[in-house]
Amino acid sequence: MIIPAYNEAASVGRVVRGVHAVCPEARVVVVNDGSTDGTAREAARAGAALIDLPFNCGYGVALQTGLLHAQRSRADFVVALDADGQHEPAEIPKLVEPLRAGAADLVLGSRYLPGSLCYRVPRARRLVSWLFSLVVSLIMRRTIRDTTTGFQGLNARALQVYLSMKDFPETSPDADLLLYAYRRQCRVLEVPVTMHADQTGDSMHGYAKSFFYVPKMLISLFGVLLAERR
Repeated sequence: MIIPAYNEAASVGRVVRGVHAVCPEARVVVVNDGSTDGTAREAARAGAALIDLPFNCGYGVALQTGLLHAQRSRADFVVALDADGQHEPAEIPKLVEPLRAGAADLVLGSRYLPGSLCYRVPRARRLVSWLFSLVVSLIMRRTIRDTTTGFQGLNARALQVYLSMKDFPETSPDADLLLYAYRRQCRVLEVPVTMHADQTGDSMHGYAKSFFYVPKMLISLFGVLLAERR
């Protein structure tokens, strides 16, 4: 289990304990992304292994660091989830079971599928999700409802593909990483999950941040397609 965390002292311990309760034999790794609060202390108290980055590098770097650790540990399956309590640890089996059954290489925990339970998503974030769902679905020629979910399960093949991305996104890997995996023949499956509101109130898809995020992600998607043609 890979949990990138930046200044999540209030919630990371609860998330780690929740993961241990559902998957007692799983190795839980918190990538502490240069936090200035007690994130590392609370994660360690809850029983997580720690990878400390020397300063705040961004979500993408923290995620990539955790994935590299999983690959070097020869993990068969990896689940990535947020440290802010948004993702429900009790639903980790929903992501792992299709991987174990060989039905998918990459499983997305979706807040927008029928059967999901989701908080009231702010309008800006919902608009961003809808936009990239439309773009990615058109390219993939199949419907993907939640391209911005950070709740994902990967088998060893998908893990290798993710880490083969030469320009791994430093800040907010979402639709671009998903498209990259799909174009390299990873089988993608969405499953409905419960998703809670971000307790920090610092979403990367608020109104102001969306202004920069949307064009940046569109360029990144175009870059994935362009690199493949080359």
